[in-house]
Amino acid sequence: MKKLLACVCGAGCLIMSARAAEMRIWTSRKGGTLEASLRSVQGDMVSLTNKDSKEVKLKAADLSLADRQHLVEFGGADESIITGGKPGLVEKEVRIDTSAFKRLENQLTLIDSAEGFELLETPHFLIGTAGKVRPQAVAETAERLWYGMAFVHMNFRKDWGDKRMLILLVEDRDVHEALGKWYVAQLTAAGDDEGAMQVSNTWEKTGSTSIGLPEEVAAKHNVFGRAMVFNVKDDDKFRKVLSPFPTHSIAGSLLGKQMGGISSYGAQGYFAIYTGHAYFKEISLAGKSETNLLSVDGSDKDDISSKQGFADGTSWARTLRSMVRAGKVPVKLEPMLKWESIELTPERLVLIYSFAHYMQGDSKRLCAFANMIRRIESSNQIPSPEEFAKIFGFDSVEAFETDWETFIKEGDFK
Repeated sequence: MKKLLACVCGAGCLIMSARAAEMRIWTSRKGGTLEASLRSVQGDMVSLTNKDSKEVKLKAADLSLADRQHLVEFGGADESIITGGKPGLVEKEVRIDTSAFKRLENQLTLIDSAEGFELLETPHFLIGTAGKVRPQAVAETAERLWYGMAFVHMNFRKDWGDKRMLILLVEDRDVHEALGKWYVAQLTAAGDDEGAMQVSNTWEKTGSTSIGLPEEVAAKHNVFGRAMVFNVKDDDKFRKVLSPFPTHSIAGSLLGKQMGGISSYGAQGYFAIYTGHAYFKEISLAGKSETNLLSVDGSDKDDISSKQGFADGTSWARTLRSMVRAGKVPVKLEPMLKWESIELTPERLVLIYSFAHYMQGDSKRLCAFANMIRRIESSNQIPSPEEFAKIFGFDSVEAFETDWETFIKEGDFK
């Protein structure tokens, strides 16, 4: 186990709650971890007790946002330790030990008529490949994005547990076609005719999707019950760490897993949160967007269209800013939470992106965003517009919208 870098300072003497004294994994901005319990907090210094009952002292600023949230909620620390400074791009800062990635001798088999998927195992993912595509860049991208989630969301590491997420990179055309037919058959056998129809119509067109795994396969490989599938037509997009499209897809998948299942009566707004987050991570980490969304409509699920932001992918913020200033795009929360993919226009999609950027654009709002995700996870529903405003510290939806609009017009929106 990696250890956090410790520094010596005067000990604090605050009384902690029982929850604070529990052993947990503490994480540094660079990715180092330490299993320890909280002893005390004084000012910007934190005293921990490790498994060997030895005291370790750290600067609070060196800890993850999730750790600092824990210190505020259960350690009596001042809120200033989580609201000060900028969050930074921790996915780029973290040190990933790629030497820990290992190729497995056994393969993963889903389709009887095809060879199994070659496997690369990382601490939190299992990357399966079919064809010439190489898995290393996607594997490191996934681990970096995993760390970004663990850095922000207090429950993420614990909820993840000891399983891995399966990601399939399918470059072989025959295998991709066979996998699609296999999954359609699985859905049909489960009685999901609508889902089977949609998968059948979009399988070849979609760049990434998710599939359900048979229980025996998930158990054998100790992976979650849903896997990501990338339709690799151009492997150049998968050769670089944190390249746009894989970053978008994996970031969205990780946030969706953390939010969990949403009840039908509380789902309004899920699309905006999920989609905005995926674009925010893609653009902030890769510097641009290369992702279009497929929209499916019609009784036969055959009305398929592609949705994208402004054609010039480098000017999204500038274009939206001018449209908002001119009154052409209203910055309204409630209507946006109702949008689905079929209703998207370029300006609507970029407004959803601005919404995610606003929520995660500074440490104070990022903490509120993490609290919102934790609430969704526990309640299985998206907060109402009024609850959104309160979570972010506003007395009304109008005040929330005004601040969001100011962020677009005058803030650090880019």
